[in-house]
Amino acid sequence: MSLIRKLLQLALRILLFPASLILFLLKRWLVVELVLPNVTLFGHLALEPEKILSKINSERSQDRAKPKRILIWSFDKPRLQANKTLVKIWRRELLVLPSAVVDALHRSSKWIPNFEINILQFDKLHENDHVLDSCSSHLKFSKAQEDLGQRYLRRVGVMPGMPYVCLIVREAAWAPPTTGPSSSGTLRSRSFEDFVLAAEALIKLGVAVIKLGAPGTFKTSGTQIIDYANSSDKSEFLDVYLPAHATAAVSTMSGPDAVALASRVPVLYIDIAQYSLCFAGTELVTWVPALLHSQKLGRVMSLGEVFESGAGRFLGATPFDEAKISVIKSSPEKICEHVVSFYTNLSDRAPDKTSVLQANYQKKFHTLLSQNSVAPLGQFKSKLSEVFIADHGDVFLA
Repeated sequence: MSLIRKLLQLALRILLFPASLILFLLKRWLVVELVLPNVTLFGHLALEPEKILSKINSERSQDRAKPKRILIWSFDKPRLQANKTLVKIWRRELLVLPSAVVDALHRSSKWIPNFEINILQFDKLHENDHVLDSCSSHLKFSKAQEDLGQRYLRRVGVMPGMPYVCLIVREAAWAPPTTGPSSSGTLRSRSFEDFVLAAEALIKLGVAVIKLGAPGTFKTSGTQIIDYANSSDKSEFLDVYLPAHATAAVSTMSGPDAVALASRVPVLYIDIAQYSLCFAGTELVTWVPALLHSQKLGRVMSLGEVFESGAGRFLGATPFDEAKISVIKSSPEKICEHVVSFYTNLSDRAPDKTSVLQANYQKKFHTLLSQNSVAPLGQFKSKLSEVFIADHGDVFLA
């Protein structure tokens, strides 16, 4: 680091020291915290602010006697931001300062004995997601943005009031396997072709299907799927707008589904092998666990056995290989069954015939995930796919 840069940083800290001193004197009545969300990953940029705001909203309603709380946010440098439109949306809702100012304010506060402005520690992305059910979304669009998004939808044939589902498949073409024990490329990546049957089934039900993702992935020519991913319309704005306004989303777990959850859009997750990453606390989520076959046991593992083996918290493909546990994924036909069941349950709102097993799953999964959890977990409200329960419920929940 150059001497000039160090001197500028020191000057900024000195300039902000009086502000830190004022905050120290007012700490009985005013608490200021700094928030530094992960801006490099699309899903984190969408869901971290939403969950923090929702958690604070929930806490505020429970205890009004605490000191007034102010959050100061930093979204780092623009070149690091996964989606600049999303940052602009958050700026309308939050108190955001340049990263250099936030850093200088924090460092200057350390000069005061027994005082330091707190950096809000964000729990793991999948924890505390029960707060999403306690209030409405904080992710707001301006009227101009709403008009722009609706113009796109009308142009591709999605008229106002027409339901549409975002199909989010993390394809190997843009998320290739990488090295290292935490690499999850092979666990979440698969061919989009496996989802075409499901998409066509939704279209027959009168639902538009929009393919999200990166350019260069599977092209949907010859189908009625709206291939937004490979279109010239693709933009950072629509990357946010489309999942935020969908009727539902179907995903293999990737960034855009976090936007859907932040906007309170129901999501069906298909073949999730990383069980501990499931957003289990919110009623917005229905999921299909990938079956895990143990070579040692010679069979598919139950939910309890998955966690007893340690596989419930595996994050990458390497630990599965080392433990001789293979990941079994759904066939295209079975994916179609899961998707149709999920969507019809949303639209029909028929009584859940699997409620007893769902309650068993929620209790068991909560107990298993609460072990060594960073944050206390609220009640679990997510559901297993009813098709999954019919096929594997007895064994999986044994």
